[in-house]
Amino acid sequence: MNLERISLFDDAKMIVELHKGLSTDKKYQVDEKFLVRVFPFEDVDKRRKEFEVVKELSRLSEYVPEAVKFEVVKKENLAYMVLGFLPGKDGEEALVNESERQQYLIGFKAGQELKKLHKLQAPDGYESWYSLKKRKSDKYLDELHNVSGVDMAVVEILETYIRENEHLMSGRPNRFQHDDFHPNNLIVQNGEFAGFIDFQRMDWGDPIHDLQKLGFFAIKVSVPFSIGAIDGYHDGNEVPSEFWRLFSLYSAMHAVSGIVWGKKMGDKQFNLLLKYALDVLKDHDDFKEMIPIWYKREF
Repeated sequence: MNLERISLFDDAKMIVELHKGLSTDKKYQVDEKFLVRVFPFEDVDKRRKEFEVVKELSRLSEYVPEAVKFEVVKKENLAYMVLGFLPGKDGEEALVNESERQQYLIGFKAGQELKKLHKLQAPDGYESWYSLKKRKSDKYLDELHNVSGVDMAVVEILETYIRENEHLMSGRPNRFQHDDFHPNNLIVQNGEFAGFIDFQRMDWGDPIHDLQKLGFFAIKVSVPFSIGAIDGYHDGNEVPSEFWRLFSLYSAMHAVSGIVWGKKMGDKQFNLLLKYALDVLKDHDDFKEMIPIWYKREF
């Protein structure tokens, strides 16, 4: 697709294709002003909903990129969206260059802003979080029993804990979920949190579920950031036990789905995600503890 044909970019001085990230979109930076995401025509309905949600989210937080334009190019069998460009580096790259205190503060601000995004309600008539998540969890637990290479004691710990605590999801709110909240999908500039990116996985459900990847992925990048995100989400107040009960449940569920998904992706990915899942069990003392061992209020 020739972006120079788009009138919005008539005065553009630089159009550069971006290759970082796991998304299948073709991504382009236009000057320091726009980010263009190009995708297949068959994804139009889903991506238009994403674009409209981003537009709503940008009204809740200045750390969400502006939703500028959505266009379908039928003759090329594709479509694109134009978002505001957020300058800086992704958190995974940037955090290692910051002090532990600054990593914590970046996480704190990200957590505060994530809480604002969670004000957005799911569309009317959306399926209840309990029924939706339980159905997915049941499917993953069934599949887990057929995954070779996993100690059956681990399977039993995960399944027992989930079955005994899944009732906690009943009555939980249905709100916006970024569904991929971790440093790689955040922008940091000049040592400060600068914004959210990559809304492709967005979903609806319990907002606390949005934080469960902290203990699976984010702590591998920065424990101080992860602690800060939880503290910021609670505006620096003491984290209530209700949060920890759900965080622990969702961490167990994610360990299960991570193992199952990893097995489908090949030995290398399976071994990595199995290690991460086992780390989660260790951090929660085989789920005898709701609060993970890495969470300490020392920053």
